[in-house]
Amino acid sequence: MSCTAPSPAVSVAARRRNLPRNARAAVALLALVLVLGACGDDTELGGTVVKDGLGCTITSAERNAGDVPVIAKGPEVADVTTTDDLTPGEKKACTADGSKFLTVDLIGATATDGTVFNTTYNDPQPLTLRLGQGQLIAGLEKGLDEMQVGARRQVLVPAAEAYGADGDLALGLGPDQDLVFVVDLISLSESPEFCNPVTSLPEGTVGGKPTAIAMPSKPAVDEVKTTVISPGSGAEAAKDSYLTVDYVGVSCATGAQFDSSWDNGAPITVALSDAEPTATAFSVIPGWTEGMIGQKEGSLIQIDIPFEQAYGSAGRPPSILPSDPLTFVVQIILVNDEPPAEPEPPAEAEPEAEAGASTTTTAVATTEGEG
Repeated sequence: MSCTAPSPAVSVAARRRNLPRNARAAVALLALVLVLGACGDDTELGGTVVKDGLGCTITSAERNAGDVPVIAKGPEVADVTTTDDLTPGEKKACTADGSKFLTVDLIGATATDGTVFNTTYNDPQPLTLRLGQGQLIAGLEKGLDEMQVGARRQVLVPAAEAYGADGDLALGLGPDQDLVFVVDLISLSESPEFCNPVTSLPEGTVGGKPTAIAMPSKPAVDEVKTTVISPGSGAEAAKDSYLTVDYVGVSCATGAQFDSSWDNGAPITVALSDAEPTATAFSVIPGWTEGMIGQKEGSLIQIDIPFEQAYGSAGRPPSILPSDPLTFVVQIILVNDEPPAEPEPPAEAEPEAEAGASTTTTAVATTEGEG
């Protein structure tokens, strides 16, 4: 296995749309401590160097954002995706697969007339993605597999492996359009180097949900960071506090919301690390405790959490990818030193009386010999 190296990021909404949307899944906040060992980096040939036992050493290359590829009109597109390395990767460069995050720049155009519908080259940061996670159209999944770091690759994608008969009106793509992509693979890494911008925030079912979240850009967070968006004036949270909160969580790797109490319809109560969880107060990931300590009741805050203090190297697929840093925006409604009251157990239903019989509360008094 190679050591940790730089990872990727995203940009404009239009270009992100060529990466079809992931299914959302609600994710409970559970305590999990999984810490990866770090490896040292050396530098060789302008790239990050690691040793993986397979002869692969180069995991990153310089970004050539100013060198925007020119896409020729009318290339012949086959019935299946084909690739051509316009520039090879460095000797000893590592190759892309589903075990690493890819940092790429790309430009996409229609094959018939070369009309560009998507590019990252003018964006402040490149795109972050991971193969095998449903982030890409089928042709790009195939086309980027085994690409070398530092290479520039042309990928010709037939309509059937792109947007098919439906096209994508938001990208200006009509039905049955063959596509051409040129992609630069900048780096491979265990965890994202950049966070992708938020793709969308669905409107909550209750009021107060944020309408935008500013994700960390570069580098992706390597320690818990709390930003106070709107300060409160109530009690301060401590390690043994119980907090009632509303929150929304977003994946750094995808920019997609994975959970939100505003969408679920009600706030939750959480127990920080030194508070005892109860049936109505949930344990939290370590980054929540660190990010909450000292924050006041009534505050609206953002917590950016590295993957080691979130769900670790395993993640919570499909919504939280392996080694995925997370961002939460949290409204602190109540800070309490005492656990919440336990819910009342449901009352036992009384048995139904048999026909003609009496119950203990409705018995009819009788006198011996009385008919």
